[in-house]
Amino acid sequence: MAGDDDLEDEFAAFEREAKEAAAKAQAEMAKGAKAHPADEGKKDEPAASSDEPEEEEDEFAAFEREAKEAAAAAASSMGGGASGGTSTATASSAPKADEKAADEEEEDDDTPVGVLTDAEKKLRDAAQEAAKKTINQASKALFGATSQTILVVGGGIAGITAAIEAAETGYDVILLEKQSYLGGRVTRLNRYFPKLCHPSCGLEINYQRIKNNRLLKVMTMTQVVGVSGSKGDYKVKIKTSPRFIDEGCNGCGSCSDAVETKVDNEYNYGMDEIKAVNLPHEHAFPMKYVIDPSVIGTDDADKIKNACSAGHVDLDAKETDGDLSVGAIIWATGWKPYDSNKLEHYSYSASPDIINNVEMERLAAPDGPTQGKILKPSDGKAPKRIAMIQCAGSRDINHLPYCSMICCLASLKHAAYIREQYEDAEVDIYYIDIRAHDKMTSFYERVKRDAKVNFIKSKPGHITIDEDGRPLIHGETTIGDRKIYDEAYDLVVLATGMEPSLPIETDFEAAPERDEYGFVINGNDSDNGQFAAGVAGGPFDVALSTQTATASALKAIQAVRGN
Repeated sequence: MAGDDDLEDEFAAFEREAKEAAAKAQAEMAKGAKAHPADEGKKDEPAASSDEPEEEEDEFAAFEREAKEAAAAAASSMGGGASGGTSTATASSAPKADEKAADEEEEDDDTPVGVLTDAEKKLRDAAQEAAKKTINQASKALFGATSQTILVVGGGIAGITAAIEAAETGYDVILLEKQSYLGGRVTRLNRYFPKLCHPSCGLEINYQRIKNNRLLKVMTMTQVVGVSGSKGDYKVKIKTSPRFIDEGCNGCGSCSDAVETKVDNEYNYGMDEIKAVNLPHEHAFPMKYVIDPSVIGTDDADKIKNACSAGHVDLDAKETDGDLSVGAIIWATGWKPYDSNKLEHYSYSASPDIINNVEMERLAAPDGPTQGKILKPSDGKAPKRIAMIQCAGSRDINHLPYCSMICCLASLKHAAYIREQYEDAEVDIYYIDIRAHDKMTSFYERVKRDAKVNFIKSKPGHITIDEDGRPLIHGETTIGDRKIYDEAYDLVVLATGMEPSLPIETDFEAAPERDEYGFVINGNDSDNGQFAAGVAGGPFDVALSTQTATASALKAIQAVRGN
């Protein structure tokens, strides 16, 4: 790639050639204009004197306007001729036709002065198309990229941030999300740090920014199935699953009212059920219903179709494949909770009252399975004694060797949720050490001052179920007077860690580089044109995820510009 000075010299030369060609074309147009009937009788008129400034300005404005039109035609000469087989030589040689034939032809020409004929319009359009090709070629030569479109894979908080930041700087952006809605894990939270906001606060603002940006295209229910090529010229294969409801859906809900069939509610991690045609949640974006594939071909499908008077139900919709050409890719594929069933010593599947941290978040959410009331899943009663086990699977060579960063803070937040609802409830937090970084230390200190919240330095060994069906935690304290304990609880919350959602076994021809745990590695420069945003690149909280998203947007812009 040439240095900055070389780029400026090349562009200056390109601009100079364009101006020279424009001037030449203007001269040719001027020769042809002399033969127009409207000009007869004006050949011997003297030039306007210097005391007529208004006329001089008008003539100059006309000249400028004609020169701009001529520049478009001239560009075709620079590009080697107009597209569609139209040669620019036709325009320049036209005035050289037989003068008598031209006079006869112009006698029947009623076209006003300054208005292009159909032939001239066709020539102009061909010239503009050739100029566009020339500019694209010059851009490729100068900036070293065949595409300046940026692809963002994943529509969580990081992907949304990266896509908006890139689009608002003037770049075309495509945002892909495999779910039927944007927002990712954040939209499933009750509140999130650092301000303990509800998800609708930050996400709703970003949704408005998406709606107002014509450069940003959103594709939901879409996944990447193949990547080839290199920086500036990636070919991405995508797969889009059918929603069975078209883009005209206005979210009226008539289709949902027509059926009673329910399916497991993935949005609430399967803790309740939802109708087979549904909005995943009340703030879903886009606000469009989706039909579960399990009802296609059943009587319910016909009820759904008949209920939509506007005709937006499409039961014959099929999975579609597509191809995208992009210059850079931002992986914002997010994370998934570590599988609690793998923690056999904690008996997750043995009792409904042993849950994990993401399920706890849904229990506390107003739009969750219990409308925000924290209750025991087994019998719907209020828990009186609750245990939270930190690093459940994290910092463990048998599971996740790394710290997932958010688990300690999530448990502190969950303790606060419980204490807000139940003034007599007691919470025990079993921990290795508390990692409350930066400003979060003050939140930790606040929770710690609550006499009903106890911090027990210990990694519990295992959990059994007592004769009353209550989870029984067994272990040994590791500070002060070490002692063996066997404690029964109404509810146990496992603070499971995060692992990347992007499968490590992807066989993309041009796959992003990843570490041993599956997180996408960001290099020190933009040579490869693929970057990570949010938890796709490592365990981060919301604030750090958005920061990395902004950084990835900047790197992607640098990559497509060829710098």
